[in-house]
Amino acid sequence: MSVNVTIDAATLLKLSATVLRQLPYALNQAVNRTAKLAVEAGRLEVESHFQVRKQWIVNRVKVLEYSRVGSLTAIVGIDPRVQGSPLLLGFFEQGQGGEKNPLHGTDLAIPVTGGPARPSFPDPVLTQFRYTNLRFDQQKGRKRTFIIPGVGVFERVKSQTSRHDDSIVLVYLFRPSAPLRTRMELRKVMEEMVRLKFGPIFSEEFRNDILTAHI
Repeated sequence: MSVNVTIDAATLLKLSATVLRQLPYALNQAVNRTAKLAVEAGRLEVESHFQVRKQWIVNRVKVLEYSRVGSLTAIVGIDPRVQGSPLLLGFFEQGQGGEKNPLHGTDLAIPVTGGPARPSFPDPVLTQFRYTNLRFDQQKGRKRTFIIPGVGVFERVKSQTSRHDDSIVLVYLFRPSAPLRTRMELRKVMEEMVRLKFGPIFSEEFRNDILTAHI
């Protein structure tokens, strides 16, 4: 008994050439799609561990560099480039930690929750009570505020019980530094998303590119 097999070498070679030609494009698409999912997972990790007062902080978790057909590498992480004070988000990552130190002077001015600067914990510091906006001169500032060195910033307010006496409330508390303890696992969460999603996404992109090109 003999079996005759006929191979269409031309079609096989054409398909192989198509695979080789389209493979980098499928990989590129898959890498970028997966990178975006990793960023979404990273932002959720930040939001689950912090009271987010300003969305732009969460948005610093981003695709830092997109993949290209010629490199096939995407970079995701925290973009620390911000104006003003340095972005501290990365210090809360697992295994990082650190300490926030004053940029100017010897103390950090920490707004007191429930005070004039930050009425409740979710609130950002009110513009008129930002430390720099109080414009201290000889330890006296706007909004009837004043500094007690080594203690904090206080505001004079009218007493609730007397029409003539003033009382004071604490606006900022002075501290020499503030610990930045581990509070999230950003790298772990993003790596897990890549591990789970890259394979299926690449398979989908590969099938789409090969079928489209072959047709």
